[in-house]
Amino acid sequence: MDCNRNFGNIPDTSLVLLSFLKQKGCQNSELKRELDDLDEQLKLPTNHNYIESDGELQTDGHVSFSYREILHELQHQVQPQVPVNAEEAQAAREMAAELIRIADLLEHRVLSQAADSLTKKLCRSQEQFWASHLSDGVKALLLQVAGAKEFKKELVEMAFTFVLMKSVCEHAPKFLFRLYGTVVQYFLPHRSH
Repeated sequence: MDCNRNFGNIPDTSLVLLSFLKQKGCQNSELKRELDDLDEQLKLPTNHNYIESDGELQTDGHVSFSYREILHELQHQVQPQVPVNAEEAQAAREMAAELIRIADLLEHRVLSQAADSLTKKLCRSQEQFWASHLSDGVKALLLQVAGAKEFKKELVEMAFTFVLMKSVCEHAPKFLFRLYGTVVQYFLPHRSH
C-alpha cells in the first residue's frame, strides 16, 4: 500500500494504532500485558445500555468504577469493534507497516529524549491536557528529522505520534489505555490540529 498516494483511504485510526503497536513489538513485559488486555477489550462486544459493576458504593452514594470499565463502556465512541473485515484489517496492517518505516527515521536518542520529556509532562498534568503535550512533542520531533520530508506531512505526524506514544508506554505502561484513547481522538476526522 502506497500510503502517500492513498492517504484519503486511511483505515480507522484505532485499528491502525493497534496494528502499529502489535507490529512494533514491546520491550517491556508489563506493556505487552497491557497491550494484550487492550486487544482483548477491543474484541469484546459491548452493551452500551447499562453498566455492570462490582464497584464499591461510596459515601456520597456513587459507585466507583475502574478506568478500564469506563473505557470498555465508552469504546464505541473512539474505537472500532475488532475484528473487522479481512480487507480492512489488511489495509490497517499495511498502513501500520508504512508508519513504522517512517517512524524508524527517528534516531533512538532523539526519540528517547522526547519520550522522557513527554512522560514527565503526562505525570504532572491532567489527562485533558495530554493531547496538547503529545502534539507539542510530535512537533518538536518533526523539526529534527530531515528525511521525513519525502512523506506526506499527515503520515509523518501520525507515525511520530504513534511511536512517541509507544515509547512513553515502554517507560510507563499504565498510560497505554488512556494514551490510546487520546491518540485515537486526536486523529478523528472532524478534529482540527
